[in-house]
Formats: sequence, structure tokens, C-alpha cells
Amino acid sequence: MRKLQLPVLLAVLAILVLTIPGARGDTSTAVTNSGWYDHQIIEYKATAEVTSSPQAANLIAKGNIVFHIVDANGKPPAVQCAPLLAALPQDATGCNVLNRIPTDSGTTNQYTGGAWNLQVFHWKSGATPTLLNKDDDITAAVNAGLGTLEITSTLVRCPVIDFSSLR
Repeated sequence: MRKLQLPVLLAVLAILVLTIPGARGDTSTAVTNSGWYDHQIIEYKATAEVTSSPQAANLIAKGNIVFHIVDANGKPPAVQCAPLLAALPQDATGCNVLNRIPTDSGTTNQYTGGAWNLQVFHWKSGATPTLLNKDDDITAAVNAGLGTLEITSTLVRCPVIDFSSLR
């Protein structure tokens, strides 16, 4: 895992602010976003805030993670976004992946509230990005050495909407 560097944090926050008008903390202006959960397209509304540390963000998020996927140039790969843009062209998207939704239950993947810690998967230079649309895909890519995972101090509050058909 890498230590978050200020330029990367600013780039990620800029992406969130550009794709999520409510990212400045005003949930009344949050727009609908599309993303991924367990290989399925989901919609959510999101706002972001920076906590004092990655540890604080993880503690507040209680294990909920929103993964942002970037290529070696720091941008979401087209393969990550194309299906979302085709299915929901009216939605903003950061092409993100959530690891939990409100209908999750059980001991290992239980939903624990409406806040997610932002973690950034960086594709390794020279690796060909593929669609990562489940948290297990991201973990497998890290374990295979295809990229690295950066845990940030950013906490994203993103209520998931229209998820009843997912469980």
C-alpha cells in the first residue's frame, strides 16, 4: 500500500468534485452517479470529505470501501467506464466500485452504514487495464501484482439508490 501523496489526493478529490456536485458537503446538490457492486451496475448519490487520516476514514467507514480505479496516467480506464456510460448516460460516474450495499448481511460482508473510505487502485505502468467491477476483482489484481491499492483519508457518503433487485 502506498502513502497518499498530496497531488494524488487533489486529483481524486477533483474527480469527485467534478463528477459529484454535492462533493463539497452539500447533499442537497448531490447528483445520481453510476458505479459497480458485485459485477452489477448500481446508482448512488455521493458527497466527500477529508478526514484527519486514512485510519480515521477507515474507522468511520466501518469496513465500507469505495474503490476508484485509475490507469498509469491517473485516469479511470475506458474499459472501467464504458458499460456505465452506455447503460446510464444521464448519470455522472467516477466508474467506482462499492464493496457493500444496504442489503448485504452475514459476518464477512455486512453493510455498516452510509460512509465509505475511498481507496484508489492504480494500474501498474505497462499493465493492460481490464474491467474491475467487484471488490474481489480488485483484491485479485493487487495480489497478482497488476497494480497497487492506496488507502486515502477521504470519506465518501454515498447513499445507494435503487438496489432492491441486487439481493
